[in-house]
Amino acid sequence: MTDRQAKSQRETLIVAAFLILGSLVVLFPFLDALILASVVSYLLKIGHDNINQYLDNQLVSSIIMISSVFVVVGAVLYIFTNNFFGILSQVNTFTGSLRQGVLNITDFLNLSEQFQRNVESFINSISDRLTAEMVSVFTSIPSLLVDVAIFLVTTLFLYKDRDVIESQLKSLIRDIPSPERDIVQSIVNSIDEIFRGVFLTQVTVALILGAVNAVGFLVIEQITSSIPLISLWSLLIAAAALLPLFAGFMVYGPIGAYYLMTGSPVKGSLILLFGIVIINVASEIFLRPYVGSKQMDEHPLIIFLGFLTGPLVLGIKGLIIGPVLLILTKEFVLNYSTLAYAQSSQNRSDDK
Repeated sequence: MTDRQAKSQRETLIVAAFLILGSLVVLFPFLDALILASVVSYLLKIGHDNINQYLDNQLVSSIIMISSVFVVVGAVLYIFTNNFFGILSQVNTFTGSLRQGVLNITDFLNLSEQFQRNVESFINSISDRLTAEMVSVFTSIPSLLVDVAIFLVTTLFLYKDRDVIESQLKSLIRDIPSPERDIVQSIVNSIDEIFRGVFLTQVTVALILGAVNAVGFLVIEQITSSIPLISLWSLLIAAAALLPLFAGFMVYGPIGAYYLMTGSPVKGSLILLFGIVIINVASEIFLRPYVGSKQMDEHPLIIFLGFLTGPLVLGIKGLIIGPVLLILTKEFVLNYSTLAYAQSSQNRSDDK
């Protein structure tokens, strides 16, 4: 390849990069659905390969995987819409009992009426905000359906055309001039391993925290009194483990507050202490970085920052983008240094 051809290809790459950035700006409102679709299509590919090992039938394996997506999405939408008003009623009932419990405590402690009014006003504001948020979610169903449609269509096309996309990507990489080709190839080779590692880390941590929560609640139950629905709370904690730092508190926080306000201060305090120390702090500082570093052979600090800051900055999409972007940045810097040095050495050798 001549220098003129290499320069022309590099200019083409720069134009392509700007076009990709412009496309991302247009697609940004739906980026959550697109990233989730990419994740699900990747998982469908893994599931398809595993099922096809037993069935040895590509068509049947594809039908099973595609049907599973529609069944899961349909079930989630049905459960949400069918139980929305029941959930809303339960939220209002809970805040009402919480308000009454707080007022009983303030009466028992003989606190001032002004303090009681302030506490009651605070609880009412929380109740109103929760109700408004849930109503907002319900009224945004048309927008949600658009996201679901984009998710389903993108998932199906990425899954269906996965071999074509992979072939075109390899062809595109072959046309990139060196040393950029070597850098891009090394990053692409790392993506599959990183992506699999991110997914396995999230699932492993979720399962561990679900089990730890069950054990912790059982221990608290033995120390104090019965805690109903431990399996449900553990399942919710496992699901909440996908959102670092704050989501777990949304499960154990109301439970602990409920017991504090209904005459079981020891049980409520133990639940809150266990949740804060074990479910939130210990898992984010020690468990997730440790599991991620073992799964992806990366430094725990990169895993810690990626999994923690990604969702906080980017929301749901940050669950994937955060760790993947930090790891790919590290890979790019290291590979660029190595490949640039190798290219420089080769040029000096050619000059001689």
